[in-house]
Amino acid sequence: MAIAARGTGARAVPCRMKMLRISLVGLAALSGALLAHVVIDIVGDYVLARDAYDGITHGSRVVLSVGLAALVLAFGACLLFDLISRQCSSRVSLLRQVRESLGGPIPFVAQSTAVCIAALAGMELLDCFAANAMPAGVNELFGGSYLLGLTAACCAAVLSGWFVHATATFLSKREPEIIAFIRCLMARALPVFENARVDCVHQPYSIARALLLATRGRKRGPPLPTPV
Repeated sequence: MAIAARGTGARAVPCRMKMLRISLVGLAALSGALLAHVVIDIVGDYVLARDAYDGITHGSRVVLSVGLAALVLAFGACLLFDLISRQCSSRVSLLRQVRESLGGPIPFVAQSTAVCIAALAGMELLDCFAANAMPAGVNELFGGSYLLGLTAACCAAVLSGWFVHATATFLSKREPEIIAFIRCLMARALPVFENARVDCVHQPYSIARALLLATRGRKRGPPLPTPV
């Protein structure tokens, strides 16, 4: 039974990392689709003889904005509670799994671009269904021009994909400082919090000590002295 339990845990970690990557790619792609949808609607009024986005209520933007806000809040809440509950930099954390699940920026941006194009077409299709209308062709889903629609989608997806990848990488590399900052805030708000932890040995008691932990990297060694 012990072997089965270990096997189940081993399968759970890759599954969690896949879900993290899917969530981050979805966040970048949906953000890019929302940005591209607005850009096409504005630019199409000037460069197209007939803008397919005109005369249609764009309710999909509201739906997508709510979905993006829910995804960001859910991911942020999981990350915050994970950092608060761990309090030890030696354990495998959600931020480390995020860093390992990201991969290189080029594959991440490529996946975000593909999903962004599909999401952009789905947004306009949803708007058409809500208006009881059917698009005359696939190009109608991209504002009436493949060139404008795909260019806007690719540019927006590259921008949002790079931003999400860079932000997630930056946060994952600054975990000790983030933990120290959160603990400083909690210590000021709840003084009892400092006396309640007894199960953690290596703890960043200050942001200065967290910086020392970060510069030391993953090398294990004796506990660092607390800066005065």
